[in-house]
Amino acid sequence: EKGFQYATMADIAEGAGISTGLTYSYFKNKLDVLFSIIIDFLLAINRQNAARLDSATDSFEKIYTVFHTFEELLIRDDGNPYLITVLNEGLPHLLTIVDHDLQEKRLQIIEENRQLVQTIDTIIAEGQAKGFFDSALSPAVMRQVLCGAVERVIYGLFFSVRSGEDMGYSRADASKAIERLINTYISNSGT
Repeated sequence: EKGFQYATMADIAEGAGISTGLTYSYFKNKLDVLFSIIIDFLLAINRQNAARLDSATDSFEKIYTVFHTFEELLIRDDGNPYLITVLNEGLPHLLTIVDHDLQEKRLQIIEENRQLVQTIDTIIAEGQAKGFFDSALSPAVMRQVLCGAVERVIYGLFFSVRSGEDMGYSRADASKAIERLINTYISNSGT
């Protein structure tokens, strides 16, 4: 509600329904809280991807799975997509963090994000090798374009909820847009 800069540990404790002292039993400061939320999100997406990808039969199903898992976790509750706010917070550079525990959490964020990126790149590379996906661009470039577009569509939903302004599309539209984007952008057939 207040953003990272203006929220206090007392605000966080109140929102969680616990005392400020108890909050400090679990977290050193609000940066620790932010890092913990991001780590939990990345762990959840990587865990769910691992479980869901085992049953996916082809490259299209795999890439849909990854992006829909991201979408599901990010906007669990249409009325309060708080994770979008958290994930949009600018994280300080590792060198500016002097606390060892926070450095460790920052490294964990980097590692979990690297795993997610590797999952997407591997799926795209496999699809390219089988001739399903366009091979004109590297998997990394295709990933960045897809992730950027999906992020903007989901952020629009968040903005609509937070501002009360109608962005002109719903969550169902966003899901369809993700599938259409994949089919149009990375498919060899463009269908």
